[in-house]
Amino acid sequence: MNIRICPLKAIEKLSLFLEEMNTVPESHIGYCGETKEEIAHTLYHADISKTFVVAYDEEKLIGALGLDIDKESKSAEVWGPFIKNGRDYQLADRLWKKANALLTSEVNEFSFFVNIKNEFVQQFAIHKNAINKGNHLLLKAFRNDLGEVDLAQIESYDLAYKDSFMSLHEATFPNTYYSASEIIDRLSDHNQLLVINDKEGRIKGYVYVEANPEHKEGSIEYIAVAADYQKQGIGTLLIRAALSYFFSFKKIEEISLCVAKENDKANRLYKAAGFKEIHELIYYQAKE
Repeated sequence: MNIRICPLKAIEKLSLFLEEMNTVPESHIGYCGETKEEIAHTLYHADISKTFVVAYDEEKLIGALGLDIDKESKSAEVWGPFIKNGRDYQLADRLWKKANALLTSEVNEFSFFVNIKNEFVQQFAIHKNAINKGNHLLLKAFRNDLGEVDLAQIESYDLAYKDSFMSLHEATFPNTYYSASEIIDRLSDHNQLLVINDKEGRIKGYVYVEANPEHKEGSIEYIAVAADYQKQGIGTLLIRAALSYFFSFKKIEEISLCVAKENDKANRLYKAAGFKEIHELIYYQAKE
């Protein structure tokens, strides 16, 4: 066996390989994608293609590993290692070293989102001194499953709701990545703040979403319901309104999100709104 490891060149070939590997729970990695079209789209349009390395036995692709870098946080999400024969730790380690050698920016933290049935990568992560940070559920909502959504109570954000929105956001998320004013500044054709009001200028609840039709995806960044209006179905309605907004873009067919398994409240809410549990993932974190 003459194995050679090299940087990624043939994206379509790698996409087919990753589709084959990632549709099997025993080799599945979260967020990598499960169709060759989705994977290829990411590889063509994201920087992760620059840090992907592949292993060939003659002309046969037998392994791959990529690092999805976030320069701001100096962190990387690990795609793989994907190994055709399943348990070649030596080859996995060679891929790891080669991918790290391609890094052009500092990375201090590596994250692995590994299917609970993927024992090989779990052991690989542990070998890299990664710590188990808990289990997550990968949930998906599909366009064809949504059905009709009652949008009668849903409004887009208006300046009249500024004080009420800022108060609710800051009380619910006191130390978060986007402040209330930053969310307002980010509003655009693709970034929407949807609210339900009490007819007196106060917000019962809101959901802030960001759509990316070009990449066929969208994210629910924040959802909050005021204390006086909880357990009235407002959260479920807001999420369904968010899905209705996402699916107004023809290119978006499904929405994925990840929730801590122990967060029963959030899981019940998303499932009530139409999300389905697809995979259970274990989140491992390794620090340099």
